[in-house]
Amino acid sequence: MKKKHHDAPDAASDEAPPAPGVAAAPEDEELNGELNRLRAREDELLRALAELQNVNRRRKLEADQASRYAAEPFLRELLPVLDDFERMLRAMPAGAGDDPVRSGVVLVHDRLAKLLEREGLEIRPLGERFDPELHDAIAHLPVPGAEPGTVVEVAVPGYRYRDRVLRHAKVVVADAPEALDVPEAGAGAGAGL
Repeated sequence: MKKKHHDAPDAASDEAPPAPGVAAAPEDEELNGELNRLRAREDELLRALAELQNVNRRRKLEADQASRYAAEPFLRELLPVLDDFERMLRAMPAGAGDDPVRSGVVLVHDRLAKLLEREGLEIRPLGERFDPELHDAIAHLPVPGAEPGTVVEVAVPGYRYRDRVLRHAKVVVADAPEALDVPEAGAGAGAGL
């Protein structure tokens, strides 16, 4: 029979684990220090990456806003032209239906207004509720038949471009009709007794 040959035990198994309270080897301290440094660096890099993503998101949003509202300065410049057309139409006699000049002004005004509306310009109509975000109230008047807080007259039209107010409308707002100072029927009879 053959004898079984036993291998020599590992050298590592001969070494006992370090006793508690004994300082770790300098290599372990270096590894822990390097690990902490790498974790701190990883944290810095993750923060820098998040900041870069935020900057890119803001830049894209600003570019989208710039392209969405690129026509705004041009539209602001056109508002006085539209106002001039409306003043011209009010100054011209309305009864002359055969007047070619008035017909031409109406045609140009309507085409300009439709073009601006297609581009996203909103012209604020009469009869809507007063909204301080859209209107500047220049007067409050009691108007019979009008609901209090509604726009009853537009002195200067207001315009919005997409979701931005280009110009607030200057409006007259209906107030509640004031109660007439009429004495009650029984109030005067009992006062003298």
